[in-house]
Amino acid sequence: SPHIQKLADFEKQGKPVPWVKVYRVPDYVYFSHEFHYKEAGIGCESCHGPVAEREVIVKEKSVSMNACMACHDKHKAPNDCSLCHDAL
Repeated sequence: SPHIQKLADFEKQGKPVPWVKVYRVPDYVYFSHEFHYKEAGIGCESCHGPVAEREVIVKEKSVSMNACMACHDKHKAPNDCSLCHDAL
């Protein structure tokens, strides 16, 4: 798609992608796309819907603590507080 081509061009040029944030988590919450995608193997479409077919990304899922913990339970991932929150 032309949108994927745009992303590939940013990568080739070594430029950062000018993302428009759709999902926001509080400052005290740590979330890593890299870990979820590369390490856990969770595909983009799991949270963002059929991205290859879309012109724009919209908020598909809640990013509440309950929603995140339910997803971790579903995928048998740990739910330790320190995974997403800094220790005080």
